[in-house]
Amino acid sequence: MSIHRDRVPVVILAAIVAVLVFLSAVGFNLPNMRLTASAQSLSTCLNRTNIDLNEMHWIYVPESAAQLHTEENYYFLAGQLISNDVVDASACPSGGLTLNGYANACGMETAKEKVVVLQNAVDEAILKAYNDVGVPPVLLKQMIRTESQFWPSYYSNTHYGYGHITNIGMRNALEWNVDLANKVCPGTVGVACSSSSTIANEILTSLVATCASCEYGIDLNNATRSVDILAEVVLGYCYQTAQLVFNATGWHSSMVVDYATIWKLTLMDYNAGSECVFHAVASAFKATNGPVKWSDITAHTTGEQCIRGLTYANQITAKYYNFPPGE
Repeated sequence: MSIHRDRVPVVILAAIVAVLVFLSAVGFNLPNMRLTASAQSLSTCLNRTNIDLNEMHWIYVPESAAQLHTEENYYFLAGQLISNDVVDASACPSGGLTLNGYANACGMETAKEKVVVLQNAVDEAILKAYNDVGVPPVLLKQMIRTESQFWPSYYSNTHYGYGHITNIGMRNALEWNVDLANKVCPGTVGVACSSSSTIANEILTSLVATCASCEYGIDLNNATRSVDILAEVVLGYCYQTAQLVFNATGWHSSMVVDYATIWKLTLMDYNAGSECVFHAVASAFKATNGPVKWSDITAHTTGEQCIRGLTYANQITAKYYNFPPGE
């Protein structure tokens, strides 16, 4: 297991807080404030302690991938299977599709068997990503469900793979997660990988795992790799989020938020951007003068974009799986 641990004392971080507090709110990617040592060593993202049992339904680690199994009706996924000739729905009204490309009821019924296969095809990869990277597996599966319904393609030439990662999103994650950069950046790049939009596009293109000649429409080997890269991207966002908490409060992130809250804030960051996280944490911390709960973040999140990010985090971490299994 290659999970990072905290090695940097708070005093080192405190020496630069004044500069970081100013810079954190001025740009989505915060490219000029990356500090490899602090970002990589903050353990709040990986320190599974003090977990509220009410959050365990999305934080628990399954004993096996089978505990991630779902059998949902995903109409977008079914529509993609029909549109890409993986499923023959010619006997259905309108060929099984609605005007927006989603499956209609008949199309969904026709595609259901393969829809079930695909929504569980990367469960092993998701659990492995927890062991190798550290991202909570239920969170990762629910994130994929929300973003792409398990169809790892590209959308409007801006969003790629299982996690609908964008070019700016990939470059942001590369700034914060050196393990991600080591996995995807060419070894002979003459400029910093995270500053190259061209390289980011190449990385994103490699995450497209759809396959016209494959039985289920995706290349499972490439899909497995795509899950690993998505996990590294999300962890990069968590490292950034931990730094944002420090920037907003002057306290080490582990003293401000618990394990569940740092990951919910990470989802907000991923969806709505760093300014939303910074301002919500700063406002909540000002009100509490101490540790901040998710309810405090909720009460101090304003603006349409930031509320969207809050809603995104709540959707992904809402009660879905039973834990312990069988309850």
